[in-house]
Amino acid sequence: MREFLYRLVQRLLDEVRPLSRNKHFHAFGDAESRRALHIDRHLRDLEARLSELRERGERPRVRPLPDGGVQLVLRHRELSVVRTATLSAQEARLLARHPAGAWALGCPAVEQVSAAAARKGQ
Repeated sequence: MREFLYRLVQRLLDEVRPLSRNKHFHAFGDAESRRALHIDRHLRDLEARLSELRERGERPRVRPLPDGGVQLVLRHRELSVVRTATLSAQEARLLARHPAGAWALGCPAVEQVSAAAARKGQ
């Protein structure tokens, strides 16, 4: 069931062919699917915040967790607060697909990896 949850989140985050929440409302009728919507909103919010930090050149602190997940510590300059986001391994992989997420996690973005693979194959 967990595999279905993260495939659903991946479809929600997919910019090329996103899953419409309105068109497929029946798919979000159970608790597990509503959890996918919650994860989607959480990851999109993190992507936006990380994009802001990336533009300013402020890297967040990243703490690896024993189960393969990560904990991101993001400082807010104007409000003098700290936000801590704990992500599972699957959520971290989904966040790494976004350029700002890959920058924060210290891994190459999916687009960069696929472009490098295409160049290597030519």
